[in-house]
Amino acid sequence: MEASEETRLLVVFFDDMKGSTALKETMAATRDEQAFQTLRREHDAILKEIITRDHAGEVIKSTGDGLLALFEKPSTAVERAIEIQDRLHGHPHLSVRIGMDVGEVRVESAGGRRVDAFGRHVDWAARAMEMADGGHICVTRSVYTDAYSWITKSRIAWKEHGEHRLKANDPPLDIWEPYNANIVAPMERLRGEKEEPAARDPLPRAGAAEAPHHIRLARSWEAVARDGRDFAEKGAGMMYWFKVPLGGVCYPEGFRNFLQPALANPRIWKIRFVLDSSVPVIPQIWAELVLPLLQDWARQQNRNFRLEQNEHGGQFIDDGATPKVLAWVLADLSREFTPCFKLLIPDPDTDEQTDSAAQIFLSTAARTVRFLDGTSNTVRIPDAVLRVDAAEQSLLHALNAVANQWDSMFL
Repeated sequence: MEASEETRLLVVFFDDMKGSTALKETMAATRDEQAFQTLRREHDAILKEIITRDHAGEVIKSTGDGLLALFEKPSTAVERAIEIQDRLHGHPHLSVRIGMDVGEVRVESAGGRRVDAFGRHVDWAARAMEMADGGHICVTRSVYTDAYSWITKSRIAWKEHGEHRLKANDPPLDIWEPYNANIVAPMERLRGEKEEPAARDPLPRAGAAEAPHHIRLARSWEAVARDGRDFAEKGAGMMYWFKVPLGGVCYPEGFRNFLQPALANPRIWKIRFVLDSSVPVIPQIWAELVLPLLQDWARQQNRNFRLEQNEHGGQFIDDGATPKVLAWVLADLSREFTPCFKLLIPDPDTDEQTDSAAQIFLSTAARTVRFLDGTSNTVRIPDAVLRVDAAEQSLLHALNAVANQWDSMFL
């Protein structure tokens, strides 16, 4: 059999059956020796069907209680990993952990098919897998960076876990977790040791005392979108959107990055918008683009939202197991000099204490958008924001005062 090697830029995919050794012993004691092998064959069949469908990926070899596979595209690899976890969710015995990295790897072939892969990215994918728990996926930052830009499925959310290492001498890996927010919650912590940023900072010069930074600037639409998604996914309490430039919310990608994560986040109970009625296009965008996106999202998630509205505003209410209210008011903000901002504050109707935080939109860029009636209109989208954390109490207090002035409009 003729063997050959090649070097390719590929996504390396590892999976492993959680607790396979204990499961094997339990099945042997309660059933027979073949019970675990039957389960392992079921595992292999499910993963191979999903990985290789439409020639998306290729299973290279069995690792005993798992598989090694290769993909061409990070986005496809992440989508198939999510599909695997969705398929196995609730299975009485099968629970797998998945890890991925992308980079240049050496691939060994025999008889015209790939049989093994080597290189640091193979090792890093295996380490990422070992950091995950059963039912979860860990990928390196390089996989996240490429996949995030291409995945448009609203059901895939991301959690940033930061840099981790399994062993003291391992290089730290920057780990992200993709997950289906409708089925599972992300892991609270990973296996291994978290690398704190301060531990890797160079030593300060003698006598130098640098103040901590509690305000962070995000520039460019892509960076603003990611920052907004992170803000909505990790926040808790009440979210205010004041004088929001709707160009950053109404488009499918903006809705997906800003508003949808807040709707899906069970720790955000109330979402409130103060919209500028002095700009006629703002109420039009809200009615023709944002509300339909809200209703489509509710139907896709099987959420029992009801819509109540009048000429002054309205509410989008879910009275389910995790109640949530999205409300909006239309007001003349033409003489309001307060900048556009988003604010997260504790909800007084709950006992949970949370830290306040805010995003201030520093500037906006004009964009032309075609409405459903065929007309073209100019709207504005954010291209830079300031992220403010709880340490900047004076600035947060000022934004909170603005929110309080409008709070009675939502009662």
